[in-house]
Amino acid sequence: MPATRTDSGVVVLAQTAGGSGLETGLEPGDIIRAINHSPVQSGAQLQSRVHEIKSGDPVVLQIERNGKLQYLAFEME
Repeated sequence: MPATRTDSGVVVLAQTAGGSGLETGLEPGDIIRAINHSPVQSGAQLQSRVHEIKSGDPVVLQIERNGKLQYLAFEME
């Protein structure tokens, strides 16, 4: 794995086939740094935060892709 900006975050390994159909824009290799402006330190923490989001709520992910920070926005289904 190439050098990253920080040591925290959750790496996206793959997309699930036949998943929920939710289009997030995430790609394998992306590192999720924050969800709705709250930093993410672990997979368990990310999962906990995702479960708090209701259908129809807006979601903003801060990710690192190829060494650059980006934001992905979508609506939770």
